[in-house]
Amino acid sequence: MSQAPPAISSRPATPDQRQALRPAAPEKRTNRPPPGESQALPKSNAPLAAGRDPDEPPQPVVADNRLPKVESLPKIIPDEVTVPQLVELTVDGPSRRPVGAEATFQLAIRNAGDRPQDDLVVRCRFDETLNFEKSEKHEVVRRLDRLAPGDSRSMALTLSSPVAGSHCCWFTVARLEGDEEIEVISRQVCVEYAVRQIEVEITGPSQRTEGSRAEFNVSLSNPSHKSIVDAQVVVSFDKALVPKELSTGAEQRAGTLVWRLGTLEPDETVQLQMEFECKSQAHRACLSVEVKGTNCSGDFDEACLEIVPVRGTLDLRISDESDPLKVGQTGTYRVTVENIGLQAVRRVALEALASPNLRIRSAVVRAAAADLPLRHKLDGNQLLFDAEEQLEPGAHLVYLIEVEALRAGRADLRASLTSALSSTPITTIEPTTIVESEK
Repeated sequence: MSQAPPAISSRPATPDQRQALRPAAPEKRTNRPPPGESQALPKSNAPLAAGRDPDEPPQPVVADNRLPKVESLPKIIPDEVTVPQLVELTVDGPSRRPVGAEATFQLAIRNAGDRPQDDLVVRCRFDETLNFEKSEKHEVVRRLDRLAPGDSRSMALTLSSPVAGSHCCWFTVARLEGDEEIEVISRQVCVEYAVRQIEVEITGPSQRTEGSRAEFNVSLSNPSHKSIVDAQVVVSFDKALVPKELSTGAEQRAGTLVWRLGTLEPDETVQLQMEFECKSQAHRACLSVEVKGTNCSGDFDEACLEIVPVRGTLDLRISDESDPLKVGQTGTYRVTVENIGLQAVRRVALEALASPNLRIRSAVVRAAAADLPLRHKLDGNQLLFDAEEQLEPGAHLVYLIEVEALRAGRADLRASLTSALSSTPITTIEPTTIVESEK
């Protein structure tokens, strides 16, 4: 027999009755105190946040009422994260040279940071088998007092060796801190010196502007007492260089030029000439020359130049009309100045300096195929032209400088240009090969 349900009263239940009517719940701890009682909040090491309601329930706490300490967490650094190098060092030099020939290393030190670099020292150490200016020292030191952010310094070191083999140089940039030198960056470069059956010499510029032309002359000699059969010259060049004018007999292929010379007799010398358009900017645009025959191992040489953008509104270019030039002959250098800007440039002035194995004979300035009455002053091998008062946008000035070849070897004409826009000169150099006249 079932028990009858309790009678339901119409009167309001008392607090005690309401409590009794609630279903039983499992006992659990809570941060809120029971009604009518007060209870101390758990202690926390963290201070009360500003503006927080004191009656608001506290945030959950961890064991022992302590928050985790940030410094106790492990530091996670990805492997691919690297610290940027604030001082950059690049070294360019030939990979192979004949025994006794010079090897020139071009250094560029750049401040890639946003703060000046002070008290820098550049040290160049090299093997004992390498010679520097006929001296016995094997280290060269140069100090850079200050290098502003974004600035760079360039320098060159020319060495030679009478010994075949691989010879190395160590280039270091360090910072002076008191009496100590703290290394910042370093590079090692090696060059292979070899005894050659065929002598190869390349003459060309070290820098040109984008869109201009660069001329290279290759001299090949057979110093041995035997003929070289089926001699062949293969020239490879970078994509930044586009062939425009070549010596007779060149076979053009993708990225290479080939000359088939036939038999190269003892003591015979062959001259080849190549002119390239400098199509695009490049820090190091190179061409390599390999000479080989059926009865001799191949010999190799290379030459490189930097192709830079045109700086400012004036473009300066230079070329020689006769190369190679025989001793006693005359040749002409053509120096062209173009205003590539959108406004006229005032006070355009040119200075030219010829190497000692050249003699400057005459000079003339032309604009639009007409001679200009610009006077010039000749002081030894230095030629100073009066300034052109104004050069309009798109206009050209052409300086024709006639020289006489005095001695065999490499010759240079250096042209420097200034204007009212900047007193810092724009400079370019054109090399020329001078050979002995036929007897």
